[in-house]
Amino acid sequence: MKLSSKPLIYTPDWLISFEKDVAAEILLSLDPGEVIREYRMRYDMSQEDMGELMDLRRESISRIENGTVTPTFDFVKAFIKAVALIEAVRVERAQHKGMDVYFLENIAKEFGFSREKLPFMLKLGVESYDKKLNKIQKSLKEKEYGK
Repeated sequence: MKLSSKPLIYTPDWLISFEKDVAAEILLSLDPGEVIREYRMRYDMSQEDMGELMDLRRESISRIENGTVTPTFDFVKAFIKAVALIEAVRVERAQHKGMDVYFLENIAKEFGFSREKLPFMLKLGVESYDKKLNKIQKSLKEKEYGK
């Protein structure tokens, strides 16, 4: 039996590979909640942000991260897609002065996200990238000036 899936027209190969890596990390971990927490923190998301993104309450995210609730397969699938889209936003931000929102919108559509979620995901990705960039720039200045 062959599973049929819609071909991905806009999603680049590197992003599909990224999704597979995240999936492997979560599914092969003895503590999937900790891996989910690490990704949330990597992208500077609060539990409230993640709850909004995943259509869950903050308390549910906390329970998953603390291991008191095992994440469902559907949660993990949606989480991987969300993290991948945020990573795509960060990469787009890093590579271009102006982001190709049409491109990101099409990836979001291929991943099954509603149009209403895209502005929030763009905000999370841009803020996450900008914080990381500022941190790197600050670190370089401190090294340069010996502070």
